[in-house]
Amino acid sequence: MYRSSLLFLLTIFIFAACQRDIEENASTIDQIDIPSDLQPYFQTFKEKALENGLQIDYESANITAEIRLIDEGSVAGTCSTNGHDLRHITIDESFWNQASHLLKEMVVFHELGHCILGRGHEESAFPNGICRSIMRSGLGSCRDAYIPQNRDYFIQELFSSVEGL
Repeated sequence: MYRSSLLFLLTIFIFAACQRDIEENASTIDQIDIPSDLQPYFQTFKEKALENGLQIDYESANITAEIRLIDEGSVAGTCSTNGHDLRHITIDESFWNQASHLLKEMVVFHELGHCILGRGHEESAFPNGICRSIMRSGLGSCRDAYIPQNRDYFIQELFSSVEGL
């Protein structure tokens, strides 16, 4: 009886300790103010950053996000910063409601490129007129080509000019 009770208590202690480690080490984005619709895109961005040698910590970056109407013409998203204290991404609700998954990813990654990676706009294009980066402003003449066949290139380009965070 004593032996089985001791084994039972030891098992519970190990499980509780492992559970606490899992919770403490969990690097989810549920702990920050990000709408559930945006969370998969934030998570994918974080995973792609890690694949490119960059560790992203949204909580330390003090980032928030929302989906709401943006009254600025054809603006799909914005990144607002308050020095280094606050970074806020807004995605236009009209855009969000009609965009494909891939287009949503491109815009969220573009805004995270500003807010998290500190990237500015990149207006250069390939000779065929395709934009070289998803960091283009939309004011230039290049054409987007963020399609499944080109996705890996654009993601690699997004993280390529960023040195450790």
